[in-house]
Amino acid sequence: MVHTLQRVALGALLLLTVFGNAGATTPVATPDGYAHPDWLVDPAWLAEHRDDQSLAVVALTPEGDFAAGHIPGAAQVDWPDLARSESAQIGDWRTQMESLLTALGVERSNTVVIYDGGTVYAPRLWWILYQLGHEDIRILNGGFPAWTAAGLPVATGEVTPAAASQPYVGMPNDDAIATVDEVIAALDDPNTIPVDARSSSEYAQGHIPGAVPFPFADVVVSDQPPVWKSADDLRTEFAALGVTPDKHVIPYCSSGVRSAALYFTLRLIGFEDVQLFSGSYDEWTADPSRPIEM
Repeated sequence: MVHTLQRVALGALLLLTVFGNAGATTPVATPDGYAHPDWLVDPAWLAEHRDDQSLAVVALTPEGDFAAGHIPGAAQVDWPDLARSESAQIGDWRTQMESLLTALGVERSNTVVIYDGGTVYAPRLWWILYQLGHEDIRILNGGFPAWTAAGLPVATGEVTPAAASQPYVGMPNDDAIATVDEVIAALDDPNTIPVDARSSSEYAQGHIPGAVPFPFADVVVSDQPPVWKSADDLRTEFAALGVTPDKHVIPYCSSGVRSAALYFTLRLIGFEDVQLFSGSYDEWTADPSRPIEM
């Protein structure tokens, strides 16, 4: 594993930009073996492009943390604002998320870069945009800690973003979501593996039958900044649990926030048949007739 600061420097040396029709930019593939290397950007890339007209930067952080320090030009939202998409309310939830994205100033044509404060929660907003059919969504690898470690500018204070010029209207991708009925139907399917993104103690207290534990923060290195592990390391760790690319994988947690990190990571390393159970364990246990394992 390359040291974090070395990786930042390496990203700067490898930086090369290709301009698309809409003005979006694509970073050079990193040497980590990802199937979708463009889904992660490093601080050098973001610093180079944060003034691009096509770029929208969103911080998934608490208001107080954002006011204390954030990437200049970023808008702010926190994970509780993103809500949980229970199976029976997915349509209404998507409408709420579209309104939120409009208020944040996000346009359908934007390249959106999301970062967090080191919580590894950024994939929750990435997944929301992905299942709404947004074409160009990136995550700042290492989050705000990587930005500050690189010595890049920091702004302070509250920010009120200008709303988007047009209401955000998504093109829903239902393949990204598993409803509770789909999870029930897959319980006895040997080709389906639920993956529990909660802590080991939460998993031990009860989980969906057949689920294997993979705490969400294990997708990143243990030092700071918390950058994603290499694809080889991640594939090895998932394979040890029987989670392989030929399986239908359903990540879940309590409310779909932590498990979004597993969804993003599995897709990042090349898994194609992945659905997020966004209602997650809270929805599962809302009906006491549904089975749980201890």
